[in-house]
Amino acid sequence: MTLNGTKKSALLLMSIGADQASEVLKHLTPFEVQELVTSMINIHQFSNETLNTVLQECYSIFLKKNNSLSYSDENYISDVLNKTLGEKKGSILFNEMLEIRTIKNGIKKFNSMEPKKLVDLLKKEHPQILTTILIYLKKSQAAKVLSLLNEEKRAEIILRITKFNGIKESNLTDLKKIINNLLQRKNLLSSEEGGIKTAVKILNYLKIEYEKDILKKINMSDKNLNRKLIKEMFLFDNIINTDDKYIQCLIKNIEREKLYIALKGTSLLVRKKFFKNMNEEQAKKLSACLEKKSYISNIAIKNEQKLILMILKNILHHGFFKEKNLGKYYV
Repeated sequence: MTLNGTKKSALLLMSIGADQASEVLKHLTPFEVQELVTSMINIHQFSNETLNTVLQECYSIFLKKNNSLSYSDENYISDVLNKTLGEKKGSILFNEMLEIRTIKNGIKKFNSMEPKKLVDLLKKEHPQILTTILIYLKKSQAAKVLSLLNEEKRAEIILRITKFNGIKESNLTDLKKIINNLLQRKNLLSSEEGGIKTAVKILNYLKIEYEKDILKKINMSDKNLNRKLIKEMFLFDNIINTDDKYIQCLIKNIEREKLYIALKGTSLLVRKKFFKNMNEEQAKKLSACLEKKSYISNIAIKNEQKLILMILKNILHHGFFKEKNLGKYYV
């Protein structure tokens, strides 16, 4: 099992006792404490082998336990926090972490639901609640739900998403209660952030007709926001978030010269996204061409990048490239 630094640290704190763990946490920042406590709460069971591997990375003198270890003792975590931060602050942070865990677990269940059933469950909720839940869903699931709403509500939700700045700590309890109430009616909820980037990710999964309609309505009420949305939608760097199978389809349907021009001046990360979806010989040839110095105007580069994004959107909507429909993808 591969563990990152935070999980290793959380496992170590779970193994050394509340008194020692609290002394360690006293030397950390509030953010670091929160990250560790979140990992500690989510730790369930680790074998002795896993524990020993972590302990060997720290100090071999900690190798004292031989049995498989089960870590889900919330009393232990609460004790560590109380000793570190004091009973009042420790209790507040502990309850906050439990609320966050409840919310995340709930969202995972929303992602597994059929979109139609999820819409039926959420349709009577306040638009802000619906907005918050869509933000934390997988973007593909959120787009499916959004597609099932009426035109006015789709535009309203996207508008709210662009203005979303996160959930205040004081509202975590209310959100948890809402999720618990929804879970009692049907199983639900998952993770992420709001803002323009999230709105664009969801828009990219919508049918082009819905996307254009939403942008048109937003443009009527907020032209500046509409420009920001369109600009973000056409950021070529966003292509790194696209599934490889779609990139492979794109490569089959784009002339090599156009791809070469589009990739001039892009980051290595973007280039690697294309290289790994080509055969080795193609990738080497394209890489060699890109390394050579040549003058290509920024306008030419932007034009080819826009064309590629249009083709990609066409592929995302149909599962394959349909040249005759390419024109309708221009916003």
